[in-house]
Amino acid sequence: MFSLLPIAALAILASTVSAQGCPEAARFGLLSVSPTTLSPGETFTVTANLTCAVQLGDTPTFLDYYIDGTATHAISGPVQIARRTYDSSTSPPVDQFTAVLPNWFYFADATYSLRMDNSFAKPGPTGVSVITVGSISTAITIDVGN
Repeated sequence: MFSLLPIAALAILASTVSAQGCPEAARFGLLSVSPTTLSPGETFTVTANLTCAVQLGDTPTFLDYYIDGTATHAISGPVQIARRTYDSSTSPPVDQFTAVLPNWFYFADATYSLRMDNSFAKPGPTGVSVITVGSISTAITIDVGN
């Protein structure tokens, strides 16, 4: 008897990994921060690996970086860290820079992440391109000294 289970499993796998070997989660890039625990005024390095974004046709036009926070109470944000125009001739396709965590209102009971918005051009139904946005984020810890 013929089973559809292996075929279904392959279809699910194919939908999450492209022909180029890029998982759907990396569609807009992969993001890392070093160090991952920061204090206000501290310098850190941001690295965005854009290999999969380029392979999947989501080559950035602009990259915006933000600190996002969530808590059980209202917090302000997001706080913009950088706005960059992507150089598509970069090989390998990586955006890396150093930044300083701004002195702002951070809370010990909040959770924080660094978010990158990848703004990229896609052709619409008439062939005219529009800029669309996809986001990725990575967790960070902000030491507020309390």
